[in-house]
Amino acid sequence: MTSLTHFFELALGLAILVVIGIPLFTKVSFKKAFALPEKDKEEYSHLLMRREEVLISIKELEFDKSTDKISGDDYAALRKKLEDEAIAIMQKIDLLEKKQKKGKTSFKQADAA
Repeated sequence: MTSLTHFFELALGLAILVVIGIPLFTKVSFKKAFALPEKDKEEYSHLLMRREEVLISIKELEFDKSTDKISGDDYAALRKKLEDEAIAIMQKIDLLEKKQKKGKTSFKQADAA
C-alpha cells in the first residue's frame, strides 16, 4: 500500500513539474504568440510617428500664422492639407486597431516588449 501511495506521489510530482516546466522552457512566448506580424507592427509604429509629426506641423503652422510669417491664403491651404493627412493617418490607425480587437493581432503587447 505504501509503495502505491509513493507511486501516486511521484506521478503527481512529475505531472506538476511538466505542467510548470513546459511554459518555462519552450521557445514560444505568449507575447510572440499574440504579436503583430512585422509588417503591421512597423506600419502601426510609422503611423503613430507620422501622426505626431503632422500634429506638430499644424501647431507650428498656427504659430507662424499668429506671428504673421505666413499669409492667410497659404495658411488655409497648408492647414487643409495637413488636416487631410492627419485624418487619413488616424483612419489607418483605427483600421489596424480594429483588426487587433478582432483578435487577429495584438500590437500593444508587442510594443510593450
